[in-house]
Amino acid sequence: MKSNTTFSPAQQIILLWLIITLGMLLHQFFSLHNLRFGADVIKRGYATTPTVELVKRLTLYVLPLGYMGVTAFFQHRIVRVLHLIASPFYLAFHIHHFVHEWGKMKDPVQWVLLSFLIVFSGLLVFTAYRWAREK
Repeated sequence: MKSNTTFSPAQQIILLWLIITLGMLLHQFFSLHNLRFGADVIKRGYATTPTVELVKRLTLYVLPLGYMGVTAFFQHRIVRVLHLIASPFYLAFHIHHFVHEWGKMKDPVQWVLLSFLIVFSGLLVFTAYRWAREK
């Protein structure tokens, strides 16, 4: 079934990955803005930023850039399957993060931002599924 938009499925997926990546960066930025007010952001037991945390963030931010770049030039079946595999992971990650942070976040902007990330991740899963089923 064709959508009524003027964007191709590949363009929709690139746009959704871009929105999700920007949302994740904004979420990170807003969580660090309390540094200006002297809030303690250091986790107990850590003297520096753990390597695992750096690798996790780098992976979460850089992989979508790769997905967008590959999709801009290739729309082969393997690229469609790649999105179908990756997009539910991001949806699950955002839902998990939202639930895990329930009651901890005091900033309403973070609630709104994470809610939008979940919605756009869900749209990405739906779009990737629809695109993977196309012949």
